[in-house]
Amino acid sequence: MSAKVLVVEKDRNRLSRRKRVLGKRFRLETAASARQALDILGSKGPFAVIVSEHGLLGPDGKELLPLAESLSPGIVKIILTEAPTLSAVMREVNENNVFGYFDAACDPMELIRKINAGITLYQKSSPGRAFKASVLTEEERLFLRAGATPIAADPPPNPRRVDR
Repeated sequence: MSAKVLVVEKDRNRLSRRKRVLGKRFRLETAASARQALDILGSKGPFAVIVSEHGLLGPDGKELLPLAESLSPGIVKIILTEAPTLSAVMREVNENNVFGYFDAACDPMELIRKINAGITLYQKSSPGRAFKASVLTEEERLFLRAGATPIAADPPPNPRRVDR
């Protein structure tokens, strides 16, 4: 249990539950804001994995993941969100090299498996190196092979109604 994990979530009740569950398995730090997370990353780093709520408010909310990478090079990023959409997932994966994307109410065991895979990736990879297929879960390998999407796609734009 040498690798450290940082969990960032603004809902203090949910953060407390995650701390209870994840704290039994990982060296865990928690933060209720992006600013607090950056302070922890700077003072207690390096961290192997950051599990962060998507869309944190505040001046550092959008910059959290890129700044986390600069404070803990090679950190593996996992996102939690209330309403995942395909475009949001794609943006985070493409812009921030996100390793995992979960509904905020996900099964704790799924999150634990992904954090373990993230720690393995962190330990096997040098900073900036792309992830290897060997750290993907069987479910993720099946997903990639099938080309299916387990999350809701963005709704199509409302077409303009034209009466004739």
